[in-house]
Amino acid sequence: MRAFIFALAAIVPASCVIDQAGAADELPAFDISRDWSEEIGTAGIGGVKPCKKDEIDAKDQLTKSWSQYDASAKKTCIEESSIGGERSYVELLTCLEMATGEMGK
Repeated sequence: MRAFIFALAAIVPASCVIDQAGAADELPAFDISRDWSEEIGTAGIGGVKPCKKDEIDAKDQLTKSWSQYDASAKKTCIEESSIGGERSYVELLTCLEMATGEMGK
């Protein structure tokens, strides 16, 4: 019985690591319209179009290069780009570029 408990204790954390790594395999789906409309509305800035275009451009770039990024960097950057409830492809892309040293290329 004791051996079973130790084996189970080793398996459960390992499965959590696998699930977290798998979660970063696909580009996350952020609701650009909702997130940026709310932020601009609370900031009092007129017009959603420039921010939305930046988000769409960043998402397009991430779609093309997503598989090139390390799983741990993706996981960390997904978490960082979602801080505060507003999710941003621009922040996600910037984080991944900083993590890989690709800024300014």
